[in-house]
Amino acid sequence: MIKIDNLSPSKMDDIESTSDDEDDNLTYEQQREKRMKKNEEMLDILGVNQAAKTLVNCLQKQTPVKKSKPKNTSLKPERRSLRIANLPASEDYHLPGESELKSNNSESSKKYDSYETNFKDQRSISIPEEDSDFVEKLNDDLAIKEAVKDFHLLPSHKFVHVLKSLDMYTPSLKVCEKRIYSLAIHPSETSLIVAAGDLRGNISLYNNRNSEMREYRLHDAPVNCISFCTWDPHKLFSTSHDGSARCGDIVKRTFDVIYKTDWKGQSKSKMNHATWHTEFERNLLIGNGSGHVDLVDTRTPDKIINTAWCHERSVRTVQCHPLEKHHFLTSSGIGEVSLWDIRNMTDQSINPVLQFEHPKSLTSAFFSASGTKMVSTCNDDNIRIFNTDRLNSSATKPINIIPHNNHTGRWLSVFKAKWNPGRDNEFFVGSMLSPKRIQVYNCAGHVLHNLMSTDMTTYCSVIEVHPTQAIYVGGNGSGRLHIFSTKEQLT
Repeated sequence: MIKIDNLSPSKMDDIESTSDDEDDNLTYEQQREKRMKKNEEMLDILGVNQAAKTLVNCLQKQTPVKKSKPKNTSLKPERRSLRIANLPASEDYHLPGESELKSNNSESSKKYDSYETNFKDQRSISIPEEDSDFVEKLNDDLAIKEAVKDFHLLPSHKFVHVLKSLDMYTPSLKVCEKRIYSLAIHPSETSLIVAAGDLRGNISLYNNRNSEMREYRLHDAPVNCISFCTWDPHKLFSTSHDGSARCGDIVKRTFDVIYKTDWKGQSKSKMNHATWHTEFERNLLIGNGSGHVDLVDTRTPDKIINTAWCHERSVRTVQCHPLEKHHFLTSSGIGEVSLWDIRNMTDQSINPVLQFEHPKSLTSAFFSASGTKMVSTCNDDNIRIFNTDRLNSSATKPINIIPHNNHTGRWLSVFKAKWNPGRDNEFFVGSMLSPKRIQVYNCAGHVLHNLMSTDMTTYCSVIEVHPTQAIYVGGNGSGRLHIFSTKEQLT
């Protein structure tokens, strides 16, 4: 602290004693110099000059050296909408900066910045011993009993009446660490059993009766399609973007690879990823990114019975006709929905039986319960209904085009309009509308009901329905299930 001496009154008087009359005889410059001299003397008496010099010396000695801040090289990329920028989203896009999931194979897990082959190359993955109690209970509930009452066989007016009674009677359930890509509901009526595949290649099994869930790392990339086996209730099929398909056997407690594609080209960006599967007799038809569909023997690993090159680009979905099993339907990334004959399959390009033209790429195309209708979901923001009662050229023209916002963006899984089991006139689909909802339509394009709840706070882009019961399950982008049902069904 710098001390300034007190001025005595006598000193102040001496400074101010000079008469103003003396200044009248001086020039302007002389008066200015005189005033400056007086001011300087005043500052010296007050000690201000000395204090200023001392302060300058202190600042010169203690001037800090500014340290340059290290550059932050771990900044996450800013999330931007490709849809708004009119740019296509990559199919294998993943959220930046996501942490790795802890699973039964956590020791061999690596950062998901490319398509690793840690799990794809593991021929068989076993369920850990610590999950024995969960598997035993699950095994008992997987046994299928005769349906007590099939909700999907009700007349239309009763069907809608039951729809309006559905609600979320339980909070949303966290079953996957990352975004849900696929769902399957077991036909058991003893308990609600849901299988969910996520962005990282994990498969979760949820058993409602004991409110337990287990998650297993089985693939290296998103699980695009998952389904319970129709001829063996204890088996589960999964198809992943990593190019592999597995068969999970709850009795044997293993998940075995039954199909694996090879790389097409020198770079991983041209890999032949698997996209969808459907049952054919006791085999699987599997669509992949090269536009091929392979017929696979589920009893023999990597046994490809036959193959067909159906599209120039990726096959999005594949489905066998419910009645005419030798026909199968494919949707593609180049605006084509095509009907094929399994008996004509060859590794060369084959001619479709029918072709349903669309202006943009497809996300799905499925037959109704008896195959008399077909619904497609297209990126031109339309859902189309086709009359496929007779498989001739007249079936290729849509009987109804329903406007529907199908642009979910990169952060949500794509919409796939699906028929209600056992029905030919009603289908369900996710929605981008707010408040959040799941929509149930009829073929005339009318919304029969919106499944909504105050507990439903996110978009459910992936949806599945119980094969016989009035239970709709939606999966969202954060790995949660939203279950709509009657109150009695989940108690």
